[in-house]
Amino acid sequence: MKKLLIMRHGKSSWDNKYLDDYDRPLNERGIKNSSEMGRFLLQKFGKPELILSSSAKRTMTTASLAAISLDYPQDKIKLDEELYLAGVSDITKSIAKISDNINTCILVGHNPGLTDLVNYFGVKLDNLPTASVVCLDFDTLTWKEISPKNAHFQWLKLAREV
Repeated sequence: MKKLLIMRHGKSSWDNKYLDDYDRPLNERGIKNSSEMGRFLLQKFGKPELILSSSAKRTMTTASLAAISLDYPQDKIKLDEELYLAGVSDITKSIAKISDNINTCILVGHNPGLTDLVNYFGVKLDNLPTASVVCLDFDTLTWKEISPKNAHFQWLKLAREV
């Protein structure tokens, strides 16, 4: 059984309109929500085996803040440049590279790719809000074999609910 927690980055700042999208930081709400969601996940599951994140600033910061709340070493967060604004195909390719020794992974990324991914796995969702998490279980022993056929929706936790 594999457990995938799909987390969208926290709310980002648009204060500097000249800043490249890749380099946008979180705003105050994004910082708060990312930490709170990490605390929620710790209470629900304990420490994850892997946090896999896009390498963009807002996703790295979201992953780091969640990791602190989860008592997960920040230097163990795996950054993947391919996850930046990735579509379903690229996201599933990144997931397939996860070691099969890992059973629980938090994936931190961007919309619209994450909402599309959740829908691909059979959950009808219009939009995955910032700092929110969808939990899916997969009846498989390998990450390469996760698919809509073996996906089981567990829950959606909105950042405003934690």
